[in-house]
Amino acid sequence: MKGISRGLRGRASWLCLAAVACGGGRAETPPGSPGPTGYRTIPLAQAIVLETAGPPPGDTSVTFITGQPRVIILRHGPPTNIVFAELEFPSRAFGPDSGREVQVDVRPRPGVYGLDVASSLPIRPGVTIVFKYARYFSAPERARAIYGSDGAFERALAVGQVQPGGTLRLAPSARPAADNLRAPLPAAGSYLVAAPQ
Repeated sequence: MKGISRGLRGRASWLCLAAVACGGGRAETPPGSPGPTGYRTIPLAQAIVLETAGPPPGDTSVTFITGQPRVIILRHGPPTNIVFAELEFPSRAFGPDSGREVQVDVRPRPGVYGLDVASSLPIRPGVTIVFKYARYFSAPERARAIYGSDGAFERALAVGQVQPGGTLRLAPSARPAADNLRAPLPAAGSYLVAAPQ
C-alpha cells in the first residue's frame, strides 16, 4: 500500500512539474473565479491599463425606455466584429419609475480596454460592465516587467472608475468566463481595465 501511495505521489509531482514547464502563455482563468476583492483606490499614474491591439470599437448612443432590462454591446471594428464590452442595465437601472426615455452614450478609449459612459438619467445600483479580451489582450511592457508574465498581470486586473484628483477606484471584479472581467458600473464616468503597479 505504501509503495502504491508513493508511486501515485511521484506521478502527481511529475505531472505538476510538466505542467509548469509547459506553461508560458497567458494563464486560463477558470470561469466564475473571483478577481481582486474589495474596492481599492490607486493613483492613476500607477495604474497599468490593459491595452488592445484590435480594431477599435465605435462610439455608441442608445435611447430606450426605462423599466425593462437592456444590454448594450460594443464590438471591435471590422473585419472581426468581436465583442469588446457589454453594459447590462436591469429593469430598475434608472430608478423605480418606468416608461421614461433615457439616452446612454458610450465612447471607447483609444488603444485600451476602457470606456466613457454618459447618461441622461442618473444610473442606480445594479448596472454592470463586462469587458471581453479573449483575442486582443495586450499586456504593456511595464506589466510584464512588474508581474513577470501575462498570466500574473491578468490575475491582478480589475475594472476601475476614474476619480477626480487623478485616482482610479478599482472595483471588486469577477470573471464570469475565461477572458471576461465583470464589475459594477455605479454611475456615469470613465472606466478602465487595469492593475496596480
